[in-house]
Amino acid sequence: MEKTIPALLLALFLAHLAGFAILGLKRRQWYYLALVTTFALLSASFATLLFAPEVHVGGYALHRLLRITAWAAAAVSISWTAARMLRTSNRRR
Repeated sequence: MEKTIPALLLALFLAHLAGFAILGLKRRQWYYLALVTTFALLSASFATLLFAPEVHVGGYALHRLLRITAWAAAAVSISWTAARMLRTSNRRR
């Protein structure tokens, strides 16, 4: 039970990673780079948690460092999405 939720989250993040990578390649828009980076980092974080939780870098668990980096990537992604939505709504006016 202890590894069930991380395993489910890993599957979810990998599905999102694949979906956004395909969309990004098809549409050729840089916007998807932030999404792909975020989900790649989240996937790496949970894969590390499940398969190599003992790996540490600079005294910190690698899966935690990857997750913190994913938060930063998510902040960029959310900002990029908000800016994109504002541009789209301004064009419609």
